[in-house]
Amino acid sequence: MISKKLIHKIKNLISVPTENPELLLAQYHAFSRQLPMMYFILVSSTWALVSTHISSAPAWLTIGLPVPLTLACAFRIVYWWKGRKAVPTLETARYALSRTNHLASFFAIAFTIWSFMLFPYGDAYSRSHLAFYMAVTVISCVFSLMHLRSAAFIVGIIVNGAFVIFFSLTGQPAYIAMAVNMTLVSIGMLAIINVNYRDFTRMINARTENHLKNLEQLRLLRMIDDMPVAVMTVEPDTLNINYANSTSIRLIAQIEHLLPIKADDLIGTSIDVFHRHPEYQRRILADPSNLPHNARINLGSEVLDLKVSAVRSDKGDYLGPMLTWALVTKEVEAERRILQLAHYDILTGLANRITFHEQLKAALVSADNQTCLMYIDLDGFKFINDTKGHHTGDILLEQVAGRLKDVCSAPGITISRLGGDEFAIILPHAEIADAEAFATLIIQKLSAPYFLDEDRNVSISASIGIVSSPCHGSTGEILLARADMALYAAKSVGKGTFRVFSPDIERRIHERVLLESQLRKALESEEGLFVFYQPITDIVTGKVTSREALIRWYHQDRGWVSPSEFIPVAEQSDLIDILGNFVLRQACTVAGEWKDGARVAVNVSAAQLGKGAISSAVMAALAESNLAPDRLEIEVTETALLNEEAGIIADLRCLRELGVRVALDDFGTGYSSLAHLRMFTFDKIKIDGSFVKDAVVRPDCAAVVRAVADLGKRLGVTTVAEGVETQEQFDRILAEGCAEIQGYFYAPPAPWERDVIAVERLNKLRAGSPAANKEHGGI
Repeated sequence: MISKKLIHKIKNLISVPTENPELLLAQYHAFSRQLPMMYFILVSSTWALVSTHISSAPAWLTIGLPVPLTLACAFRIVYWWKGRKAVPTLETARYALSRTNHLASFFAIAFTIWSFMLFPYGDAYSRSHLAFYMAVTVISCVFSLMHLRSAAFIVGIIVNGAFVIFFSLTGQPAYIAMAVNMTLVSIGMLAIINVNYRDFTRMINARTENHLKNLEQLRLLRMIDDMPVAVMTVEPDTLNINYANSTSIRLIAQIEHLLPIKADDLIGTSIDVFHRHPEYQRRILADPSNLPHNARINLGSEVLDLKVSAVRSDKGDYLGPMLTWALVTKEVEAERRILQLAHYDILTGLANRITFHEQLKAALVSADNQTCLMYIDLDGFKFINDTKGHHTGDILLEQVAGRLKDVCSAPGITISRLGGDEFAIILPHAEIADAEAFATLIIQKLSAPYFLDEDRNVSISASIGIVSSPCHGSTGEILLARADMALYAAKSVGKGTFRVFSPDIERRIHERVLLESQLRKALESEEGLFVFYQPITDIVTGKVTSREALIRWYHQDRGWVSPSEFIPVAEQSDLIDILGNFVLRQACTVAGEWKDGARVAVNVSAAQLGKGAISSAVMAALAESNLAPDRLEIEVTETALLNEEAGIIADLRCLRELGVRVALDDFGTGYSSLAHLRMFTFDKIKIDGSFVKDAVVRPDCAAVVRAVADLGKRLGVTTVAEGVETQEQFDRILAEGCAEIQGYFYAPPAPWERDVIAVERLNKLRAGSPAANKEHGGI
């Protein structure tokens, strides 16, 4: 069997090479010059053969076939003549050469068959002429195609192969001898063609490489000459300048009043002109092992930055030094200025983080020194900075810094801006009580309105974490970390206040970190996570219209973890999107199994909205579950609309365009409910359970429920009363006109059929603990 390697070689011989563009174009040009001669020889030889057979062979063979073949050749010559001056593109050349391969096969087969059809006619001389015609014509054609090796091989193999086989089978010794001779000639001819093609290829490659090298050198020279960096090269023996780019000439012209030469005289001048005492510089440049070398030279009022490197040939021979230099007078002045500002914040003038750590370290190493550290974060600054612009934010930070300086004007106090809207104050020789008094005063001062200009004033507050050394730590890293924990505790209780670090704060934060880690593992494995469903029913018919999906988490050590505990942890980390997508996928999949066709309602956290990603997650869940979009309801709380309002509304509109229903959850707990209903048309309004619970005993709450129900009827929006747990509440809700109810009065949240056994098994493992969290909420 023929090996794959041999097949690959043959394929390379008879195909047009396309991996070398320059060779392809060179083949096209060389072949085009020889094409007319090839067709002329072919046509003239053909009609010479016709002349010796016209009296003995039928007319259709001597006239009928040669004429179309001749016309085909003539067409090719005319086609070539018209395009001879055109500059071919790479694609044109590739197409032309590939077409030549096919035409070579066609003409070789056509003329060979025609020749063999003539063989039975005429005498021995005519037959000898025919053999001579085939041998000579194929040689001329092959050599005309020598620059397109594939076509030459195709013609040679087809014609000579057929020649050898045909004449070997005649049984005539003379013809057999001619066949043997043709075999040897073919082998030699194709070998010569192959060698010539290799030489031609090497020549083109060498020419291309040389051309590319010249272009690269030219490009490099142009780049160097156009570089904004001044470049000079120096003779290694004399250290005379032998090249300077335009930037060098231009810079020399700027400082020539400081030099003994003019810019026009730079070439040929020794580099000693840049040095008062050039001996050291000469010693450095005399030995290439000293290179690269950097130096700064003071030249009068100017400073030159000099970099010297060794230029070497491709073989590694040292050719001489190359100098790149620049006037860095302004840069040196800027460096001095930067060095002065390295320890201070540019915007506020306060000590920066570097100085803060230095001052804190110095305060802690002092003997018998009790130091208090206050970590301050501005509440509400990010919203102002994002909505009113960074310029406004900078003005606000400057005013905050001014107020801090007024409060902390006593000697020894260090005020630092650690970054963004975070500040720190070091109180040396201070007790906790002193720090608390300072914190109270700072919060009072920073909470006063800020007048940014005549038309604008804003208000913010501050949260502060306080630590003291040595009772809370003896190193700056520990104190700062615990001050951050105390700051987190202050923010978690409502902001605008301060907290002193305590072990209990650290314990709660560590528990939160641990809970986040455990939740992350649960989401990775999807073990212990369940989705419960609570029906929402039509208050008149009792029919289930939808079911709300509620996330539940069973921890192997803690049992059922309340959603109110782990959902805030997810929202404050990167887990909320993962958790939300888990609920969305599970809910859509289960809803696809419901025979009553009820919709499924999925809560979406505010942290998932406003990023433009929720619609993609919804589309993926719908596609995976094959659930119709109108069977999915996305519930968003009213308080979620208070931040990033524009982005959230845009996300909700994207969901609406998908055909998904959108419900407003916990209606009545926000600050601008009617404005939210005006900016977006919700499909459903869910009245917060606190109003439902108190509607039985408080007329004002009942009035709110009735007002929302009436509003829903006028807007054509379904209203749902949440948290209905008793008959009295149900009767009140019915009387006030709500359309649907949800709550324990009808049914508690419960796992779907496939999870029931697993949930019951977990409940048995936690004997004595609550079987399921009864709090409404979750994702």
